[in-house]
Amino acid sequence: MLWFSYFLAVINAAIIGLSFLFVKVAVSDASPIDTLSFRFIVALIFCIVYMKVMKIPFRIEVWRLYPLLLLTLFYPLGFFTFQAYGLLYIDSAEAGILTATAPIITAVCAALFIGEKTNLLQLLSILISITGVILISIMKGINFDTSSIMGIVLILCSCFMSAGYTILNRVLIRSFTAIEITLVIMIIGSLFFTVISVATHITGGTFVTIFKPFSHWHFTIAILYLGIFSSMLTTIFSSLILKHLRAAELVVFLNFSTIVAIIAGYFLMREAIYSYHLIAAVLIIIGVLGTNIFCPKRE
Repeated sequence: MLWFSYFLAVINAAIIGLSFLFVKVAVSDASPIDTLSFRFIVALIFCIVYMKVMKIPFRIEVWRLYPLLLLTLFYPLGFFTFQAYGLLYIDSAEAGILTATAPIITAVCAALFIGEKTNLLQLLSILISITGVILISIMKGINFDTSSIMGIVLILCSCFMSAGYTILNRVLIRSFTAIEITLVIMIIGSLFFTVISVATHITGGTFVTIFKPFSHWHFTIAILYLGIFSSMLTTIFSSLILKHLRAAELVVFLNFSTIVAIIAGYFLMREAIYSYHLIAAVLIIIGVLGTNIFCPKRE
């Protein structure tokens, strides 16, 4: 099961890496809030269909739902909200550097709140992986200034939301199944972002055009990918992985998504690959391997 968790972690990172491409496609036809609304609605529909086909019952007493509702405050509500507003103030390259700090934040918070140990070699490995992501962001060009302080704070808040989600998920997976956690997240996510989307369109007098993006086939494909794979499956995979891997060990795998995004951009968008991409990829891989090879003895 440990090796299966590593396999899922790689697949999870690959799905997230490809999602960057599909997000670019989706937001070219719809607003970020509309995109979030549609992706979680699609994820919820397919989650329910999957449970029906597999005959998986959903029987959770109301009082047991409270921890899961707390989980949704971290992800998707807190994470996507802070991320979306943070990107209004800083560029994606700058956000990439800040987001790369998520493994360190997760490791520190996991040690403080649930007692997960991270040794010096693991921290060094995480820093090597982060260096790879930072290298790519720097070469793309960054321009931190005083006017971007708000964006920096918001993106860092999204990193803390990601850490909180990962740590709490690590705890709750002992009491709930992966599909139960996923279903609740999809329900709350679809309700939250749909309410905001509808309210925005009503106040702007554009409600009749809310489904217009689906007239473009590439938008439909992008939403299906983001909903089924990048929302539903990654949430299920994260919960399954956290049964066997520590929080920091999972989060550092997400730096793999940077490599996948580069490869996808090269083959699908004809984006150039430079030598610094290859150097960064090696650093990321070394960091991910080191974080998991040098882990403390598992209980």
